[in-house]
Amino acid sequence: MTGASILGRCLSKGYLTGQEFDLLTLADLFREGEPAVAVDDQGHYLSFSAPDELIHDGGGLYDAASRLLRQVNGVARAREGDFRPVGLTGHFSDEAGQQHHVALADSAEVRGRAFHAVIATSGEQPPAPLPPPPAGPDYIQLAHVHPDVAEALEILGKPDAPSNFGDLYKVLEIVSKNVTGLPGLKGLPNLKKMGWVPPAQLEAFTASANHQGISGDQARHARMEGTPRPEKMMTLSGARQVIGVLVTVWLDWLRSSSSP
Repeated sequence: MTGASILGRCLSKGYLTGQEFDLLTLADLFREGEPAVAVDDQGHYLSFSAPDELIHDGGGLYDAASRLLRQVNGVARAREGDFRPVGLTGHFSDEAGQQHHVALADSAEVRGRAFHAVIATSGEQPPAPLPPPPAGPDYIQLAHVHPDVAEALEILGKPDAPSNFGDLYKVLEIVSKNVTGLPGLKGLPNLKKMGWVPPAQLEAFTASANHQGISGDQARHARMEGTPRPEKMMTLSGARQVIGVLVTVWLDWLRSSSSP
């Protein structure tokens, strides 16, 4: 690892465990900047700066990396609907070569990732344009200064289970309050006017999240009256996609608002 400690902080690597599909997703979203996700001969790792005092505290280093990784996972879940959070192996190293190991349980599952194919044709081809810098590190920096962003990403990035209707509804409330200043979903009409996602999709999401006839035991209500109309129904998979798009556009809006 290269680089020097800055203002009492040391660059650290926390090695990751997860499916190749998800690790590659993170390596793309966080391919440069801080935090970053990269790979070396020991596997994929999360690169981040940690206070110097944590370098001698394996448990503290693990806790700090876990919270950061939850936000990183939250970014990926907002951007990729089928992303599943990755975890820490418990193996850490720092730029001074010190190693820390925390024993953790592991599980196995096999998934795949599709890549875009590039078809070669005869003749000289122009060089491919450089991709724009990844947005992932900027989103994490927003989480450092916007508690609402940190909370939303941590809800999306929780490691124990995929986001359910309740989780997604909380995220919608966070975004709505942050943008409109109104509590709960009182600001939803104003949020719809932003045009970030089609208003009909937000209406279908809230109806589905609320009504037991659509979302079953995940519904926010147990005895809501009325029969849901088909156009007001949304699957949980569809809800994750809609809220993911909303969060991504919200983060981009905050990022552009904070740019000089």
